[in-house]
Amino acid sequence: MIAPAWPRFEEDDRMRLWALALTITSVALVVPPSAVAETRLDPVAALRRQLASGNAVTFSNVTVFKSWDGEPRTFRRSGVHELARGEVIASEFLEPKDGKDPERFIIFPDRYYEQSSFWGKRLPEGKSWGVTKEKWPLALTCGDMRLSHPATLKALLAGTKAKRPAGVYDGTRTTLHEGIITLGEVAKADPDLRVLNSRPTGTYAQVRINWKLWIGKDQLVRRCQSSSLLPGWPGKDDLEPMQFVDDVRLSRWGRATDIEPPAADQVATHDELIDAPE
Repeated sequence: MIAPAWPRFEEDDRMRLWALALTITSVALVVPPSAVAETRLDPVAALRRQLASGNAVTFSNVTVFKSWDGEPRTFRRSGVHELARGEVIASEFLEPKDGKDPERFIIFPDRYYEQSSFWGKRLPEGKSWGVTKEKWPLALTCGDMRLSHPATLKALLAGTKAKRPAGVYDGTRTTLHEGIITLGEVAKADPDLRVLNSRPTGTYAQVRINWKLWIGKDQLVRRCQSSSLLPGWPGKDDLEPMQFVDDVRLSRWGRATDIEPPAADQVATHDELIDAPE
């Protein structure tokens, strides 16, 4: 049998083939693994990444509630949450007041500073801030739900009843998730949840929260709405139910920030308060 005539490659041809193989391999390697992983993030994983980042998120929220006197009240708040070590470590925000300067708060886990109508009339000369040394639970909240708590976000999404494309928020097109969850179910996911300073039990645990989440293409929450009807104040059976509606907008995830307390010489403690003028 005559052996087939295989093509013969000169040395230059072999070098060209080798160079081509290296080029193809190099092109494949320039795609970073993180780019692939990014597309696989779900909202809970995306939240965990932000909570560990050392960066921040900007927020604004409007809360409307009708209490037992039937009059609607509206509270507004806007500011920034600093995120690190898997949680919110500091917050700074403003609360507008009709016809008055907005009240300002700087919050840390063990104390909070404020410029408010309460402190404004009672500060000694030369002081512009008051400080209260007690715990203020730090969280990114939407009504009675802590969106900065991954297990809570997971429980919400697991109960999604409807899902559809939605509007653009913070420069990204979003997907709207909707559902209903009880306060008892939220409390099961979040052992630290407190409603009116207490763990929700009895009729409170049965309170239904109608919620909506707008989630961007990067899987981060850009907006949240919640609505619930609380059965009055615990222990006050003669009070009317209270309707709460909360609307939270989130933007600039990953922004750099470093929330600092006011200068020490500008801060007064409760012991330094003076009598308020008549």
